[in-house]
Amino acid sequence: MNENDEQVHNTLNDDQIYTMRQMVRHTTFAMKRYFEAHLSLKADEIRRSHLRNDGGSPVQETPAYKPIKVSGEVVQDNIELMMDLMPVRLHWDPELLFHKLGGVVLLTKLLALIPSWSNYTGKSETVKNTLDIFTVCTVTPKTQLALLQSITVPENLVYPAISIFINLADGETLAEPEVQKSALNVLINCVCGPIERYGAGVGRYMSVGSRKKINSKMGEDILSKMWNGIRINNGIMVLLKLLSIKTPITDADSIRALACKALLGLSRSETVRQIISKLPLFTNGQIQYLMKEPVLQDKQQEFIKFCRYASDLMERVSGKLASANFDASLDEIRRADIVAHTKIRYSEKELLQLIHDHLQKNGLMDTACMLQKEGNLPRCTTPPMIHPASPQLYMNPQATPSRMPRQFNAMSSSSSHAISSSSAPSLPLTSASSQSTTPCTPGPIRFTRQSQGSPTNTPKNTYSKSRFLRERDSVFSCSPAMRSKNFTLKLQGSDHDMTLDKIVTEYLRKQHALCRNPVSTCPSMSLFNPHRCPEPRGSKFASINITSRLASRAILPPHAGLDGACANRKFIYSRFRPVRTYKDADENGFSSCAFSVDQQYLLLGTHSGDVKCLNVYTGDEVASNQCHSNTVTNLQPSKDGNLLLTSFAMSWTDISSASSLWSIGDGTSLTERYALNGHHAEFSKLVEDKILTTEGEKAYIIDVPTGDTIVELYDADKVNGYRDNRATFHPSDDLVLNDGVLWDVRSGKSIHKFDKFNPHISGSFHPMGLEIIINSEIWDIRTFHLLHTAPALDQCQIKFSNAGDIIYAIHIDEENDMYENSKSPYSSTLRTFDSTNYSSITTFETKAQSICDICTENTDSCIAMVEQNQQFGETSMDEFVCKLYEIGKLKDSEDDQQAEEEEEMDNDDDDDDGGNLDDDELDSFDENDGDEIDDDNEDDNDDDGDDNDDDDDDDDDASDIEFSVAGTSEEDDGDLDEDLLFQLY
Repeated sequence: MNENDEQVHNTLNDDQIYTMRQMVRHTTFAMKRYFEAHLSLKADEIRRSHLRNDGGSPVQETPAYKPIKVSGEVVQDNIELMMDLMPVRLHWDPELLFHKLGGVVLLTKLLALIPSWSNYTGKSETVKNTLDIFTVCTVTPKTQLALLQSITVPENLVYPAISIFINLADGETLAEPEVQKSALNVLINCVCGPIERYGAGVGRYMSVGSRKKINSKMGEDILSKMWNGIRINNGIMVLLKLLSIKTPITDADSIRALACKALLGLSRSETVRQIISKLPLFTNGQIQYLMKEPVLQDKQQEFIKFCRYASDLMERVSGKLASANFDASLDEIRRADIVAHTKIRYSEKELLQLIHDHLQKNGLMDTACMLQKEGNLPRCTTPPMIHPASPQLYMNPQATPSRMPRQFNAMSSSSSHAISSSSAPSLPLTSASSQSTTPCTPGPIRFTRQSQGSPTNTPKNTYSKSRFLRERDSVFSCSPAMRSKNFTLKLQGSDHDMTLDKIVTEYLRKQHALCRNPVSTCPSMSLFNPHRCPEPRGSKFASINITSRLASRAILPPHAGLDGACANRKFIYSRFRPVRTYKDADENGFSSCAFSVDQQYLLLGTHSGDVKCLNVYTGDEVASNQCHSNTVTNLQPSKDGNLLLTSFAMSWTDISSASSLWSIGDGTSLTERYALNGHHAEFSKLVEDKILTTEGEKAYIIDVPTGDTIVELYDADKVNGYRDNRATFHPSDDLVLNDGVLWDVRSGKSIHKFDKFNPHISGSFHPMGLEIIINSEIWDIRTFHLLHTAPALDQCQIKFSNAGDIIYAIHIDEENDMYENSKSPYSSTLRTFDSTNYSSITTFETKAQSICDICTENTDSCIAMVEQNQQFGETSMDEFVCKLYEIGKLKDSEDDQQAEEEEEMDNDDDDDDGGNLDDDELDSFDENDGDEIDDDNEDDNDDDGDDNDDDDDDDDDASDIEFSVAGTSEEDDGDLDEDLLFQLY
């Protein structure tokens, strides 16, 4: 909306505005009916044409004096038929006139404007009518490509048109289920178009001639453009969100089905398929959980559609046929595929021995003796006892463990699941232990092979065709000749004679499927002992016990074997010992923290805009500088200790700048060099000659000596709109990640836009420089592929240790989390992860209400955290303090007693510096007196692992080792010295 439009709008009264909006409402409804009527006429014309060409009975043309059916079901069937059968170059007069008059741009702007109409009851209906117009028009590629163009929306913002439809489907701009469903129908038309069309269209295999091959290529290019356009405008995130929607309860199942159908069409893109295959939706089996029951039991039909689309989606993503085993995740599918490709081998003599024992039990002594003689079997009066495995994943739950399914299904190379035996009778095992008086069921054993192309439990793409195509195909398939032919083929290919080798092989394959880590190359399996693949851990791996690793370092340096460094990191960074607490004497509270370069001081920002310098050892306030007028949110000193970057939270009264660069003088005094625009600022990583500032969705690279802007990093067409966007440098300073977009520093051009799966965290680089972490997704910089996900990092602000091998994560609550019951349970916890494989190490619970900021020192031996503590006194104001924790050491009973004394002294105000470290603890910050392991084993229960980490792998032998800040003391408490602790690296 430009200035002239605003002036005209300001001169109108409420009645005039309401009348104009009513005109828009009625106009969109009339246009909707107009396009639906023309759609019906065109669909009838195409239907008659194809029936005539196929030799079917002609369809009578609807007389002009009869009304046209425009019900929702009829319109949807006409849309499907048009997309299946309409040639790509067909000229449809209503659509051409619509484009000629600029209808696409006008109605798209209208969709962006209508949600802001307040106090208008027809807002939802107007939006739905407009979306229904686009649902009809997007059956043609011309309108689909028009949605990829950028348009100027109100407030002079430029966005791709398709992003407006994605936002309406998301429901954030207008939370109406009918609007969401109409927007999803538009997206479905854009991504679910057929690659192979009937007639002179885009079908590569259904047409001949060079010109039609060109049409085929053009059709694939159109779909690729639509897939990419929806993907880069965060369409995957919105569709995944709608898959788990639960409200409104009456429309949740319909929205889920439409979202799954759109995702199914989008998954035909190789890039999209690679991305979603790494998401928890498939890796953790979340989609199988959604398929268990509908949101509302009355919506069974919609739920059936959702399950059908979800099954095909799993099949397409995994590359295997879907089966009735909905509880199988991608990891189980991978294991089943390995089992299917494994060549099963077993001892022939063991099989003959089983037959010999079976003959003896049935009284056939002469035959048994002949078999023993010819087979050179050992003369064993008591054969080995057989331990049959119970393949729970494959057997009927009602069957007993000692019985095998009688009817087997062949496992093809493309099948990803073992076949269920729920519909097959049971056959007793012919083993020495299970053979009883119950005889085998007489009758032939039949072997049923399911067709690879069309599994019996999942119809193949019948829902993707229009009703016309399904009815036409059924006419030919139901003819007597076809029925006779199909019956003959079924008799010829369905029944096979079962052999003993197939029975034994299938039995052993089911045992192999129960292995936790099956391997494709197996040695000969035994029929007498249960099979089990070895665990992938050899003798060269380091012990999981800390004491054993310490003792083995001299034999297997430097970490006592493979994965020793990983085990050491898990042991060290699962232990945090509180050392002291720093409080603001002015009672303003701390908001951010950073260590000085010499590690002697803590720089602490306050909520009043001050930056205070406190002595780490004594807690005394050395200096205080008034830097800003609001809360200091970020502190970063330079590597040489001469400069300091600060950022603060902008207020309505001071919005000119949000960051500043300061010079650190003698006595820790600060002198401002210049102000910077942006709510966040950081130095370049390799050489600190540049500053990167973030202002909303834009990033600026600043020259440190002059303060001039070198380059601006912003592209309106690639905006992700993260709420907590913080631009950051690559470790080599050649790349910048801003708002989820990768930029080249030298050219100032964008390289790649990463898919958005969360609204808050914009991402950061891994210190190794090969990966990007955006919330819980880990991306490869070289290929831009999604490597894997770490769900525990969801909504966490992360910081790396100085060595780069540990990730510290604190949960970031949303701004509207005002009350304690609305905060995340992880708000008061510090979580650590191994940055080499993103495995969780521990979750350290603090006594605080939340954690605001963290920082580590250069040696990674201590960590400081700014914590928010809730007070219940007369003022009931929260207290923001900074706490120092020592890494690798646990809290003991003396620390608890000392903390209680500190708290009492602080409450009584008897000592302004209460709770200081004792002399031995102060000396330990400067030097360590030696490496010593106490052999006295005084307390076996003090250190068996982190109380907050249930997955601690260290055994009880680790309880012989305790940690302390002090190097030596008069009373030796059996601690492991700090030097020896960090020599574990």
